Amino acid sequence: MPGNDWKGLLAEAAAEVLETMFFTPVGGAIDPGHSPAEPRLAARLCFEGTPSGALTLSVSESAVCALSANFLAPEDGEQLPGPQLGGVVCELANMICGSLLSRVSSEEHFRLSSPELLPDGAACPPGQTFQSLSLGEDGCDGAIDLWLALEPHAA
Repeated sequence: MPGNDWKGLLAEAAAEVLETMFFTPVGGAIDPGHSPAEPRLAARLCFEGTPSGALTLSVSESAVCALSANFLAPEDGEQLPGPQLGGVVCELANMICGSLLSRVSSEEHFRLSSPELLPDGAACPPGQTFQSLSLGEDGCDGAIDLWLALEPHAA
């Protein structure tokens, strides 16, 4: 799959999902070092096809709360329990991966694994396609970091 602008496709897919399914504007790309230093939730899912690989995302706690409220629409003032927040992060990973793969020309169907919530402090793959985006107006809703790891023959 040479010629694909994976970083650009990843940003487009994430923006589409965040804006249409989570009603959250994307403020734009930010430098990795400028992502808020706060607790995060992370999820990963693998996909098989042409190309094959894995998508990992890490979402700041403030972003998880804002995204979950927009996606699940809890009663006024209702605090969502941790498992529901984790479920939203996994569903976000699933939707972004699906949106990304729908942009790739492939003659095969893709098979996606179930997204898995990663343990606190789980390392993300170094040296892969990476994108960090601020969320909300002026980045006020936190940030999301995305890693795309493709099998070597697909890069």
